[in-house]
Amino acid sequence: MKKAVLFCLFLGLVFSINIVPGYAQDDVEDPYVIIVELSFDEQNLDTAVDLLLEVQTLSLENEEGCLIYDVLLSEDNPNTIFLYESYESESAYKIHENSTHYKSIVKNKLTPLIKKSRATKVIPLNVPGDLVDEEL
Repeated sequence: MKKAVLFCLFLGLVFSINIVPGYAQDDVEDPYVIIVELSFDEQNLDTAVDLLLEVQTLSLENEEGCLIYDVLLSEDNPNTIFLYESYESESAYKIHENSTHYKSIVKNKLTPLIKKSRATKVIPLNVPGDLVDEEL
């Protein structure tokens, strides 16, 4: 059941992005986007998924600057979870990292379960809607 929910979230993300090759955003308030890869022992996976889905809900509901917080289960390696997080700005991301729910869930409960982690900051290449309208 969790795999189906995560797969639906992933498909929604894939179909909601408009990508234009060769375009990078230059605004001062560029979104802050990261992809996080987390690996867990099999016996900790269900707990990790539950904790991450809780962080997802709390982040999206309580953090004005949190635009996207997707929790994705790897199809190739079922003990690996990817997070796709997008915030209005780096300062919005810092608010997320300092939130009560992040500290209590991620720092205190999730971190001890993680076998391996890697975070990569990425630059979105999607074109804002107002630029698309100007080109037409």
